[in-house]
Amino acid sequence: MKCDLKHDLKHNSHIMRLMLRLLSFALMFVLMLSLIPARADALTRTPPARRPRATPTPARPLRTMVALVFGQSNAANFGETRLTADARVSVFVNGRLLPAADPLPGADGVGGSVWTRLGNDLLTAGMYDRVVFVPVAVGGTEIADWTPEVKKHFERVEKAVRDVQAAGLQFTHLLWHQGESDAYKHIDPASYRLRFMNMLKRIRELGVTAPIYVAVATRCGPYPENADIRWVQRDLVNHDLGIWQGPDTDTLGAEFRFDGCHFSTQGLAAHAQMWVSFLK
Repeated sequence: MKCDLKHDLKHNSHIMRLMLRLLSFALMFVLMLSLIPARADALTRTPPARRPRATPTPARPLRTMVALVFGQSNAANFGETRLTADARVSVFVNGRLLPAADPLPGADGVGGSVWTRLGNDLLTAGMYDRVVFVPVAVGGTEIADWTPEVKKHFERVEKAVRDVQAAGLQFTHLLWHQGESDAYKHIDPASYRLRFMNMLKRIRELGVTAPIYVAVATRCGPYPENADIRWVQRDLVNHDLGIWQGPDTDTLGAEFRFDGCHFSTQGLAAHAQMWVSFLK
């Protein structure tokens, strides 16, 4: 009887341990099932969208104008008032970049110039970021003085071209304002054309391909406009040869000239704006 009781107790104890073990496994299984949805949700959940990185805008190359400015007094420093241009406007003389402040070195005269005004106006119009003028104008000169054959002033052009090229710069424009002396002396228009074309031919031979803009300019002091020189200055225009029309400054009357010939402060501003309209 004792043995049977001991055996029953041992058997019941074994069953209890087995049931506890099964209960433990069941609890672990339930716990694992409760975790699976959360883990699956974590795997399938769409991650938060990343903010796209801003692509840097490439820097726009600077738009630089390099202009040879030549002719006679109204292309030099004979204006009524001087002006110092914006710091982004320079002159290039003898191999050096200098601030554009009247009177501009490289040209003669001791007064103001149209070019400091033009530089400012080109910046204001948003046409260029930097403007470089190469002045070589001389007051009172005729077209003949600028021809390679005479060499009176063409050597100034040659030196300016070589200096610019040696500095690694390249002309973008040639701005020609001349004709008052030829108008006064009634130079034959055919001679004016021949001399201008000889000058331009030599400039091209120096490696300058920039367009040249020819102003219409014959008016000075008591001398009236010269219809023949005005006509040939217009007729020179030939886009195939890189010759373009410049402003007609004969339209600026005595109210724009402080001495009847050279531009007043108001005339310099008007002259500059005329160039802007032709360079657009």
